[in-house]
Amino acid sequence: MKKFATVAVIVVFLFTFSAVNVHGNDDIKVTINGFLIKFEDVKPIIIDGRTMVPVRGVFENLNARVRWFPEEKAVLIMKETLQIYFRINDKKVSVSQEGDFLLDVPATIVNGRTMVPLRFIAETLGANVSWDAKNRTVEINIPHYPFAYIEEIGLELLAEKYQDNIEWLMGAPLEYVEHILGKPDRIDLSRYGFDWYVYNSDLEKYLMVGIKNKVVVGIYTNSLHYKINGTIGYNSSIEEVREFFGRPAPPTIIKGNKRYVTSEINSDGKTEFQTYDVEKRYYATIFHDIHNEERVTSFMLIDYATEHSLRGYYGKPSKELVESYERQLFDLANTVRKRYNKPLLTFDEKASAAARMHSIDMTQNNFFDHMNLRGQSPFDRLKNAGINYRNAAENIATGQMCAIFAHEALMNSKKGHRDNILGNFTHIGIGVSLDSDGTPMYTQKFYTPLKSKISFFKIYN
Repeated sequence: MKKFATVAVIVVFLFTFSAVNVHGNDDIKVTINGFLIKFEDVKPIIIDGRTMVPVRGVFENLNARVRWFPEEKAVLIMKETLQIYFRINDKKVSVSQEGDFLLDVPATIVNGRTMVPLRFIAETLGANVSWDAKNRTVEINIPHYPFAYIEEIGLELLAEKYQDNIEWLMGAPLEYVEHILGKPDRIDLSRYGFDWYVYNSDLEKYLMVGIKNKVVVGIYTNSLHYKINGTIGYNSSIEEVREFFGRPAPPTIIKGNKRYVTSEINSDGKTEFQTYDVEKRYYATIFHDIHNEERVTSFMLIDYATEHSLRGYYGKPSKELVESYERQLFDLANTVRKRYNKPLLTFDEKASAAARMHSIDMTQNNFFDHMNLRGQSPFDRLKNAGINYRNAAENIATGQMCAIFAHEALMNSKKGHRDNILGNFTHIGIGVSLDSDGTPMYTQKFYTPLKSKISFFKIYN
């Protein structure tokens, strides 16, 4: 029995611009896609390092609707299905489908105009925000999915070449995807809120395509059949990755006033995953196999604006997200077993129920161990589930951002978790639990049934 699982280290750093407490109204300019926004009366100001802007002056230019509730002194910003709600002089802000957040500087009223923190709201609406210190200008860019780029390639060429240029799918309309790949075998929820279209009928060509508003915003694959630009894919060397992408993204991505970790280097200095900013179009996270010379084992592409719209590391907890993670962990275990010519595992409901209860137990009782607080081992839990086994094992993990990161972390473990995934077992059960913040607990239970030579006994009265 293995006692500990690989745990992804999650670190959040506070980030602020260097600025004095308040700048004059004439100091700050705001542009949207290069066009200067004109403010009629109250102009942008900086308060405690945060750029504050009139709510209507900017966000209606981002195709958002703004409502003011005078009795509550509250503002509601709406765009498509997204809603952002906050009150004047209150740091709490509520974002639909994501939860509550605390602002560094609350909304305030200046000369009768409601002033709100620009970066947080704009990025939550899916825009990219940068600061031009030399010209004292906040630059807002609304990403345009590259329909023109896809159309230049043409559907016929895309269908012919996409396997070697999987990045060409980024920004493509859903109808292109279904024309090329067909209907998905399954649709899962992602931590970003978009849908993963899962293609798993052929595990050697395993592919997940992220769809939001009928447009591709994400891709994940661990298949040797798909490459980025005909160059980077399964088994590429880490040197080839660095030569192709150049300098990786900074070790953290700035979202609002926080930094989020974009790489994982283990205690031996080996790279487990590294994220690259590809021309502000998308982030490419390359997962490396530390047991195979740090060669590429899989990669994930996430649309730039989609990544920046996610607050925190985790998605909003829900039953649908839990079930999606469980299904993905099952798929991913079998894809690597297929890769190494191992027999595929059979999904087991009883073992999954036992695994799920252990994940829930760890979440609710705030511990992380194979032995629960009642002294029960993984093998006790299998027996309690009515499972007789010849051999069995268990993996647990916590803190990884989603099932993909959990799987890759377990495969890079030095403590035997990889051996369990690739081991001589026939059945697997998977259980995931999310706490109120979305932090996951993952449990995998492996076993081979005990086959008795005596099939049954009969009792006669």
